This record gives sequence, C-alpha cells and structure tokens, in this order.
Amino acid sequence: MAERDLDALVRLEQGMREAAARGRAVRTLPGFLVGIDEASTNPFLSLAVPEDPEPDDWAAALEALTAHFAAAGRRARIEVFGELRPGLLDAADAMGWTRAMTAPVLVLEPAALAAPPPASGGAYRRLEPADAARLEAALHGQHLAYGGTPDDPAALDWLPSLRAGLRDGGVRAGAVDVAGAPVAGAVLQYGGGAAELAGVWTHPDHRRRGHARVACHALLAEAFDAGMPMAWLSAAEGALRLYEGLGFVRVGTQVNLEAP
Repeated sequence: MAERDLDALVRLEQGMREAAARGRAVRTLPGFLVGIDEASTNPFLSLAVPEDPEPDDWAAALEALTAHFAAAGRRARIEVFGELRPGLLDAADAMGWTRAMTAPVLVLEPAALAAPPPASGGAYRRLEPADAARLEAALHGQHLAYGGTPDDPAALDWLPSLRAGLRDGGVRAGAVDVAGAPVAGAVLQYGGGAAELAGVWTHPDHRRRGHARVACHALLAEAFDAGMPMAWLSAAEGALRLYEGLGFVRVGTQVNLEAP
C-alpha cells in the first residue's frame, strides 16, 4: 500500500475520533476512544474508534470495551480502517465479532473536484440550525431513503447533534429542494483537517434524477471554497459511481465491527 494512502488514513482516523467525541460522553480505554450518545439508545450513535498506543493484547482491550458499552446499555461498535489496524481485525474475528460493514474509503482534494453536474430540476440550499422544519424534513427523507418508515420518531435521533454541529461549525449540510421540500442531501463532518461526506440520501420518490450528485457537489464546492483541504467517505454498495464521478479516489477500507 502506498505511503501516501497510509498517511491519509492516519489523518482520517484522527478526524473519525474527533467526530466520535462530538456531542457524546467520551472515555479513553486501552486502544480506543469511546463516544456514548447518552441522549439516544440508537445503536449507530455510539461508537469506538482505535487510537495509539495500540494495546499489547487486543483481545483484552475488546473485552474491556464490550464491558464499557454494556454498562451504558449499548452493544459495542467499532469503526476502523483495516489497513491501519490489522491486529485489531484479527482479534475481533477470533472473538466472534461481526464485520457489519466493509466499504472502500475514498478521498477528494479540491483540485480533483469534477465539473458541476447538470441541473436536476431542484434547488440546492444549505441546511441551517435555525430552520427546524427543513432540518426535520431532511432527516425524515433520509430515514425513508435508508429503509425507514414514514413518521418514525427515530428519524430525528440525530437532530440535536446535527443542530449543534451546524452551530459550532463542526458540521456543514445541504439539501436539494423540489416544490419547497428537501428531496436529497448530504452532510460534511469536520475533523483531523478533513471532512467526511456522510448521510448522502435521496427520497425514494425522487431517485435517478441527479439530485444527490447536485447536493454533494454543491456542498463540497462550498467547503473547498471556504478552505477545507480534503474530503473523504466510505462508499456504500452501489454508490462508487456517484463518488468517483465527483473525483474521489480510493485509499483504503473501512470496517465496522459489532460485538457478539
């Protein structure tokens, strides 16, 4: 693996730790930074991210991590870049942890951002912390896009931390509106001198019209114009074409682990 790619993953892991700490109860355990979202039991809002120094015994570290999550009423989750932490992956596999997600990690620098895509028939606008109705509409649309049901209150689990991040500058978000309502959008979470493009979504009734590409490009262009030096993401299955079309290139692999 190229040294440049490893250096990028080290930088991104630091950003992942910063994002994990934002709005969460934070504790450092051997080999890990842990962020527990005390306001929600949604399993995806609490996580651990590896950090140096690595423990001498990953198995013991995983046992301690599992116990900490259990004490908080949560199932242990880890987000890790596989190329940086092969010993952790080996130990987790041996202990029966599940690889809940394995996805390519891609990065984008400002000069590599592709030309703006064709208009999609919608209007892009930033999401603002004071616009409660639009924030809630965007989160409900995202929830539907990810297979949720209409009016599920869990769609708004992320609303407090999203609003806080928009206010303090740790998060930037935008959406494409059609007929006055958001139908696609994305979020950038800052940390480690880069920003993660995450939560990319399109309402099921508005797919295959280019709305997500428009939202992502506009959001990235805004952030690059404001001085952001690099964006990254872990690409969901079937989404590589979208991100490569924006100019992203692969540097590694993200693995999300869940305790047995």
